[in-house]
Amino acid sequence: MREYKISYRVVAASLITLFYMIPSMAESEPPVLDTIQGEEAMLFGDIPSVFTASKYEQKITDAPARISIITGDEIQRYGHRTLVEILNTIPGFQSTNDRNYSLIGNRGLNIQGDYNARILILIDGHRVNENIFDSAVVDRGMIVNVDLIDRVEVVRGPASSLYGSSAFFGVVNVITKRGRDTQGTEFSVSAESHNGKQGRLTYGMRYDNELEILISASGYDSKGNDQLYYPEFDDPTTNNGVAQDVDDANNKNLFAKFIYGNFTLTAAYDEYEKGVPTASYGTIFNNSHTRTWEGHSYIDLKYQTLMSNGVDVTARLFYDDYWYEGNWTYDYALPGDPPDEVIFNDKTNGDWWGTEAQLSKEISEQHYLTMGFEYRNSLYEKQHQFDIYGVYLDSNTDNYTWASFLQDELRLTDELIINLGLRYDYFSSVNKNSTNPRLAVIWSPYTETNLKLLYGSAFRAPNPYEVYYQDGNTQKRSISLEPETIKTYELILEQGLDNHLNIVASLYRNNIENMIVLVTDPADNLLVFVNKNEAHVIGSEVELHGHWDNGWKGSISFCNQQAEDSVGVQLINSPRNLYKFNLIAPTVDDSFSTGIELQYESGRKTLDGNKTDSHIITNLTVFNKQWLKEMRLSASIYNLFDKRYSHPGGEEHTQDQIEQDERSFRIKFDYTF
Repeated sequence: MREYKISYRVVAASLITLFYMIPSMAESEPPVLDTIQGEEAMLFGDIPSVFTASKYEQKITDAPARISIITGDEIQRYGHRTLVEILNTIPGFQSTNDRNYSLIGNRGLNIQGDYNARILILIDGHRVNENIFDSAVVDRGMIVNVDLIDRVEVVRGPASSLYGSSAFFGVVNVITKRGRDTQGTEFSVSAESHNGKQGRLTYGMRYDNELEILISASGYDSKGNDQLYYPEFDDPTTNNGVAQDVDDANNKNLFAKFIYGNFTLTAAYDEYEKGVPTASYGTIFNNSHTRTWEGHSYIDLKYQTLMSNGVDVTARLFYDDYWYEGNWTYDYALPGDPPDEVIFNDKTNGDWWGTEAQLSKEISEQHYLTMGFEYRNSLYEKQHQFDIYGVYLDSNTDNYTWASFLQDELRLTDELIINLGLRYDYFSSVNKNSTNPRLAVIWSPYTETNLKLLYGSAFRAPNPYEVYYQDGNTQKRSISLEPETIKTYELILEQGLDNHLNIVASLYRNNIENMIVLVTDPADNLLVFVNKNEAHVIGSEVELHGHWDNGWKGSISFCNQQAEDSVGVQLINSPRNLYKFNLIAPTVDDSFSTGIELQYESGRKTLDGNKTDSHIITNLTVFNKQWLKEMRLSASIYNLFDKRYSHPGGEEHTQDQIEQDERSFRIKFDYTF
């Protein structure tokens, strides 16, 4: 029997919210346009706007954070296939691919054992980080097909003052398209290297009665790289180090969005299967039985209205289900005995529901106030590990968290804004609370000049995987794991150079205490999560961005980040320098365009004390938006110059470095009818 635990404070907060919402339903004005959708809501004059930074629409120049926005048009023209490829184009972001999952790093931090738990991933404001690992899949297994993205808003720095625990390093809000963006049926197919193929069927429509529908189904299948060589296994008994036909991937997802009046109903379903070629966690090398599956589904109902007294009311109710299964193949035979191949089963299932409510009001032209609360109840946190010889973990926990937040934007003069944010969270899993502030001073001494001085803190409670996981073979349960905290200081300059160019420069420092990392205990050679001492990152970012009326646009950025532990030793998996260049070059009539990306990364320190080679990756996409009457065509080459490069292996890998993909190709057709 599942227990539903709701504190009296949550009930009181819910009643207060309903008190405000009832008059809004009775006195609401005609439906307002969803503030996070569409090009028409994206512009204030010529200055782009952002929703995610403050949970309401504001100019980027007024937002209390360093912001990046990537549009759906840019995603098409650069040939991006996944969210992680999108994020890799942004200053300060890098990723690690262990050939099972892609893991996001930000501003020099890509921590061992972290399955994207420190960056909050949202789909239209809905949290998709699940309740066991706090993970979010950002590669082929992402819950939303990349073709459905209208734009991506990226907010750097801790955003716990608004979003809570997972918003440790930042927030990524993926904003999807609506029915009007398709206005018909769209069919898409693509073929790529390694026998990869993908198909999508989407129907979208906005009807005269204001009902708006978007329904989409897609699938992806790839045999993966048919031969991967790992010198650590170069022995005749392990196929001379060649992992053959064990890198396959398969993904299926469904997505639906219905908009009517003030209500938006969204539902999503996703399944992802991946072969694991690296023999991680000591499994048998070159064995196709070692693989992982996972799935995520959710339903989300959102209500938004503008009351007659000017209060903007938003409320959300949601339910999520997540499951994971891993088959890990071991040889349990003693030396000299015949092989004893055994599949170790690793199963996880989590269900949770929650609700959010927010009130925003412009008190005056100089004063904008936002307040809200959130409640999330993990009904089911099941972790079950077993093989034919026994059960090693059978854990089923539940917990809840609730929070209230307040943000106040004060425009003291035409040139000076003070933004104050404060959030209180309670976590039943650790029976602790956390209060996190955010302060921003934004000064605009000249029309094209903005200076931002930012301070923020965040708190992350350990998740059930970090606290309870043990398998009797490679990993043991952690003891007395404490929450981790971060404090960030940042200075940002935003300078418009002319009508087409602007530059953004920032200096920042991140201080982390009690950092949760996965290590190998030398006493028994088992993996375990522990709290490390303080770590800090000092960094700088400079980005020059340009766009012209004829369709040319691009950016160039330089990042230096020094991530060190408490005694000044460089952190694992942290590049010092990142240089990025992005350019879209259209033809005269804009029917064709060429998208070029160059991404330079300096070497990263590995667990064995070595360094990966620095490298430059070049991607090229040619895009035609009207090849035939209603058909779009794109052709992409990834890693154009076939650069050989590697990412550091984790504690679970025998490999010190894991080689990444060589040159690959994709051709894609989209047809609307």
